[in-house]
Amino acid sequence: MHNGCICCTLRGDLLKTVRELAVEEKYDYLVIESTGISEPLPVAQTFAMDVNGNEGGEDTIEESNEKFDPLSNYARIDTLVTVIDAYNFASILGTIESESDRDKYFGDAEEQTDESEESIVQLLIDQIEFANIILLNKIDLLSKEESEYSTRNHNTDIQSQIKAICTLLKKLNPNATVLIPEKPKFEGFNVEKIVNTGAKRLHRIGLFNMEEAEESAGWIAELQKPYHTPETEEYGINSFVYRNNERPFHPQRLARIMKNFGTAIMDEIKSSSKVTNINKSEDLDVFSRVVRSKGELWLSNADCCRIEVHSAGRQLVMAPEKPWVAKVLQVHPHGDPDLDNANPDDCEVWSAVGLDSSVISELKSSDQWTDRFGDRRSEIVFIGIKLDRSRLISELNKALLTDAELNVPEEERKKVWAEDVKDDFFDGIQLWDLDDVLGVQDEDCDDDIA
Repeated sequence: MHNGCICCTLRGDLLKTVRELAVEEKYDYLVIESTGISEPLPVAQTFAMDVNGNEGGEDTIEESNEKFDPLSNYARIDTLVTVIDAYNFASILGTIESESDRDKYFGDAEEQTDESEESIVQLLIDQIEFANIILLNKIDLLSKEESEYSTRNHNTDIQSQIKAICTLLKKLNPNATVLIPEKPKFEGFNVEKIVNTGAKRLHRIGLFNMEEAEESAGWIAELQKPYHTPETEEYGINSFVYRNNERPFHPQRLARIMKNFGTAIMDEIKSSSKVTNINKSEDLDVFSRVVRSKGELWLSNADCCRIEVHSAGRQLVMAPEKPWVAKVLQVHPHGDPDLDNANPDDCEVWSAVGLDSSVISELKSSDQWTDRFGDRRSEIVFIGIKLDRSRLISELNKALLTDAELNVPEEERKKVWAEDVKDDFFDGIQLWDLDDVLGVQDEDCDDDIA
């Protein structure tokens, strides 16, 4: 195969090569080693998707007249393995990438592919969250880093770092198996631990399952635990979910407290030891130990839509997402085509945003709906190291609208909640009226947190 991206420009090459190898009937197993910057989901989808475009969508092979059978006719994915560089793991999570960093991982500007648009740290998190098996590599290099310790204390410190990294990996992907080779450079490593995993299982099916993989991320597991309050875990790796449907965030206050995401990750992993208490040091920014966050926010100046937010290390991304149902009902109340008072324009909007009477009924009967603000709410999961849950909640609550701001007359809301507020996230893009979000859903805000 030639150089390029195996989930887009080289998809045809991959399909053709695997098919030819399968037809030869000489090989039982194929190992595909992609570059360190490959997004795992598109690669895995190559084995199941309709590559000829018969089902529509973007996952097709363009600029080619050749027809391809789905790879599932010839091969199945047994296992998806991610190799983690233990030596650089903490530093990648805890730093903001520079142009030289991107050149190091992606190549110079002329070599970079579409995958290069992802941040390095986001690609790392994606590869962790999607894996069946995680191999922790370069453990031996950790021992070269802090020679000032005595041998006994030094070995204990290294083991604590390894255990902290493993615990964090399991938090990011609870279903993955984390393996640590005993010797450097995989010398003597038993490859049967990662290949042909179906041979060891009851139904002869390997570890990989597309549906399970798409739901394997630790943040999904946390969001599915309503009002879960976890205890501090071994080596301080913990998480919690913040929820609020009573008032929105003030964008300026929220931006102020979110600026130091992930700044202490590297130091925390390197100083990890088994803990029984959270370090409540007041001089350390409350969000500096957050490794991963994901969810949706209700901002006061975004009355029409939820704001999707996710961070990986120090990389923060926020983007306008689908409209609030309450906003759609306020502006287009007659969108049910089965009712006599149905309005064609309203029906068109409901259809465009995937809204129908059953969705509305289910939403209103759940705890996700309030009489005052409908389905507007904030829900975000934080995963990190020695997170101080009470301080995090306190700081987040302080970033909400005050009582005076919240309770202004409805006709003054737009002025107080949006027009008089400096937008630190979207450079003044209007997100108040429904037409605003329907026009900017493809735009996002990718912030390097300084």
